[in-house]
Order: sequence, then C-alpha cells, then structure tokens
Amino acid sequence: MDYGEYFIVKAIFEKHMNLPKTDTLYGAIGIDINLDHIALCETNKDGNIVLIKKYPIHKENTKNKRNEELYQLAIEIMEQCKSKKKSLVVEDLNFKQLKTRMLYRPKKQNKTLSSFAYKKILEKVERKCLMNEVDVIKVDPKNTSKIGKEKYTKIKGLSVHYCAAYVINRRGMGFVD
Repeated sequence: MDYGEYFIVKAIFEKHMNLPKTDTLYGAIGIDINLDHIALCETNKDGNIVLIKKYPIHKENTKNKRNEELYQLAIEIMEQCKSKKKSLVVEDLNFKQLKTRMLYRPKKQNKTLSSFAYKKILEKVERKCLMNEVDVIKVDPKNTSKIGKEKYTKIKGLSVHYCAAYVINRRGMGFVD
C-alpha cells in the first residue's frame, strides 16, 4: 500500500501444523484454572491419579511480570504433557454472560472477575500445546467442582481444586462421573 512517504507491505503465510502426537490412551492431564493457582491432575489409562501439582499465580505482580509468569506456566504444563505423551484436558468456560451482568454485582466481586486471567492462561497453554503437537481437549465445565467436592475430596483426601482437575481429566478421557 502506498502512503506517499512510505509503503506498508502485508504478508500472509500458512504454517502447516503436524497432527498431535498425544492421546488419552495412556491417561491424560487435566487442569483446573483458579484465581491464584492452576491445579493439575495426571491420570493413568484407568483414570486413576498418578500425579497432582499446583502452579501458583501471583496476582500482585505487574502486568508484564504476570504475562511472563503465565508464559512460563504454559511451557511447564505443555512439557508435562509432551514428556508423558498425554493430552491436556481443560474446561470450556465462557465468561461473556457473567461479565455482561457485572453492573449488578458487588464491586469486590467485579474486581475479582476482571482480574481473572482465565482466557490469557488458556490461550498461552493452547498455543504452546499446538506448537508442540500436544492435543488439547475441551470439556463441559458443568459441575466439575461440585462433583469433585462431593465425590472425591473425602475418598482421595485432596482439595476441591485437585478433585475438580481430576473430574475434568476423567471427562476428557470419556469417563462419566
């Protein structure tokens, strides 16, 4: 495009992505994204817990530091999936409806919802996974925390967040809770 003093050149290219080299045959890795941490749960082929891990998210960091922290978390989660050759299972959350109703909520709750970086975290994790041939499975988020709390917290002796990640993981593998 000619703008008199200068030209602007736009280029479009396609990058052919390889198909994911991970699956749920030997288990999966599920994550539950929360305000201050990500709960990760890895299962084996039978849907039993192999590993649980917590990745803290520091809310008090500056925007640049938090973006860097989220980027590093995305790399760690992707590496975990890639090294075990397991797919990543995440909730398919939609905050649009909730954010449209924010006018009628308490200020503290609005601030909490606005600072929740779910979409940023998920985008970074998905991008890293796709670039490294790790399959990302999105599941229905309905009642994952509730099922985890009622069904697994006492049996497994874990927090609600780990149990929610466990339920998310099992849904991605095709189990019904």
